[in-house]
Amino acid sequence: MDFLKWLRRASAESPVPFVGADEENTTILPGRAAKAIDLDAIEAIEAHMRWKARLESRLFSDQQDVIQADNIFRDNRSTLGRWLYGRGSERFGTLETFADLRRYNAEFHRHAGQAVMAFNAGRKEEAIRIVTVGEYVRASSRIRQTLVRLFAEVEERDRQADDRLRLA
Repeated sequence: MDFLKWLRRASAESPVPFVGADEENTTILPGRAAKAIDLDAIEAIEAHMRWKARLESRLFSDQQDVIQADNIFRDNRSTLGRWLYGRGSERFGTLETFADLRRYNAEFHRHAGQAVMAFNAGRKEEAIRIVTVGEYVRASSRIRQTLVRLFAEVEERDRQADDRLRLA
């Protein structure tokens, strides 16, 4: 699924006003241009969604060869994981919502790894069940919702800081 459509759907499910981006003027929240580190997060989530789609496509295909599972369990190896443990942590690491996002990403990778292990063991139906219902799906949804909440909190924090500077 296209990331911008994904974010727009997330905004429809969330009371937080959140919009996608166009190529020339990226907007994370209405009226505010994205900061460079925010763009890294968008790129990371896009990569996460592409990775998730590739995994699910592979599990649903007729191919039976083994999927390399070494890095799937590790939540710091994906593009999103590298952002969460790197630049995202530098900027947002003190926020509880950011800690939630890291936890949900770790849960997602744990369930994705379980799906791959089931697939590699010849239990394709179990692998498909893991990625279509249950905790894998909930963890992925939590990642989306928590990212929306994180950017809303950061936007509010930055707005308050700007207001304090204007008043000083």
